[in-house]
Amino acid sequence: MKISLYVSSSDLISEKETATEKINRLIDNDEKHELFRTKSTNHILKTLKKAGVDGIELLATKSLTDTNIEKIKNLVKKHGLSVFSIHQSTDNFSFISLSQIEKLCKIAKRFSAKVIVLHSDTIGDNLFDLNFISKLKNLQKKYNLKFGIENMPKSPFSLLKTYTYNPEEFSLLINKAGLFMTLDTTHLGQVNGDICQFYKDNHKKIVNIHLSDYRNNWLNKIFLLANDTHLPLTKGELPITKFLKILKQKRYAGSITMEINGNLNNLCKSAEIIKKGLK
Repeated sequence: MKISLYVSSSDLISEKETATEKINRLIDNDEKHELFRTKSTNHILKTLKKAGVDGIELLATKSLTDTNIEKIKNLVKKHGLSVFSIHQSTDNFSFISLSQIEKLCKIAKRFSAKVIVLHSDTIGDNLFDLNFISKLKNLQKKYNLKFGIENMPKSPFSLLKTYTYNPEEFSLLINKAGLFMTLDTTHLGQVNGDICQFYKDNHKKIVNIHLSDYRNNWLNKIFLLANDTHLPLTKGELPITKFLKILKQKRYAGSITMEINGNLNNLCKSAEIIKKGLK
C-alpha cells in the first residue's frame, strides 16, 4: 500500500486558478491550501516524506501547462516522491467530456500515474451509456491505467443523481459497468454509509481511497455544507482504525490518499496513524 497526499498543481507551483476552482476551494475551507501559501513547498514535502508519505494525487487544474508538468515532476522527484494518481479539475463542475478525460490520460502518462480520479456526478448519466463506458475502457487500455470513479457527497446539485452518493446504487452501477472505484470515506459517512462494509463488498474494484475523517452535524446533514468534512484522522466519528485493519487483512494494494483539510502537523499525524494501522 502507498500513502499519498491529495494536492492541487496550483499548490505546488505558481499557477493561475480558474474562478470555479477558487470558489470550490473556499467552499471546502481548505486549510491545506493555506499551508502551501505560508510555508516552503520544499519544507512541506520533506516533512511529509519523513512522516511516511510516498507520493501525491495531483489535482490537474485547467491551467496546467507542459512547462508546469515538468516543474512538478522535478519537484516530487527531488523529494523521493511519486505521482500515483491524477484528479480531474474541480472546474469540471457539472460535466466532463471524453476529450477532457483523454487529456487527463495524457497528463497521467507524463507522470507514469496509473489511476485517474473522475467524479461520478460530472460523468452523470453517461454512466448508464454502454457506448460511453466502452470508450472509457478503450482509454484505460490505450494509456494503461484505471479510472477510479469517486462516490460523491449528497449536495444541492446532485439530489436527483442518487446513484452518485447512495452507497448501494453507486456500487451496483459501477460494478455493472465494469469500472473501478475511488472510495471517499467522508462522502460515504455523510450519507450514513458503512466504510468498512462498503470496502468489503467492493474491494476488488477499489483502486484508490480518499481517506479522511468525518463528523456528523446539522450543517453538513441538513444544509449539505462542507463543515466537519475531510477532517484529520481521529478528529471525527468514522471507524478509521477498524477500516485500516480491514485494508491490511484484505491486502489492499492501491493508494491511500489523504484528502484532508489540515495543517502540516495534522497531515503528518494522519500519515503516522495510517502507517501504524497497517503494521
